[in-house]
Amino acid sequence: MSTSSLSDLLASQLPSGLAVRARVLLNTQAALERALPAAIAGHVRVMQLENGVLSLACDSGAVASRLRHQTDALIAKLGKHGIAATSLRVSVNPELLPRYVHPVEKAGLPTTALEGLAHLSTDIEEGPLKDALTRLLRHHTPPGHD
Repeated sequence: MSTSSLSDLLASQLPSGLAVRARVLLNTQAALERALPAAIAGHVRVMQLENGVLSLACDSGAVASRLRHQTDALIAKLGKHGIAATSLRVSVNPELLPRYVHPVEKAGLPTTALEGLAHLSTDIEEGPLKDALTRLLRHHTPPGHD
């Protein structure tokens, strides 16, 4: 099921006022993402837009501080995207940070693949490809298996 059909289904099940408010917040979030500098675009969430006050939550104090310093420019950019905000209320909500996921240990290249690459490396002439194969083999060869 696509995102748009899911949102349409949910909107049809919600009271009309709530569905309209949800769409306004989604549109405001989309406009905010376009208006923010790329470095902080994924770190800010729209909480509400009421009486011209746009309430935003940031995942860190550094992002919140940066937003506070760029308030006038951000309000102007949002206005160009059709968002009628006259001021910003910025708060910090660390729960917006993604949870730490321990990196998964990846299996190395199979021995037969390494042997094939080593054979290829001996058969080709000197040059960038041979250098790249040498680096690849050095990276994937376990210590003590020279």
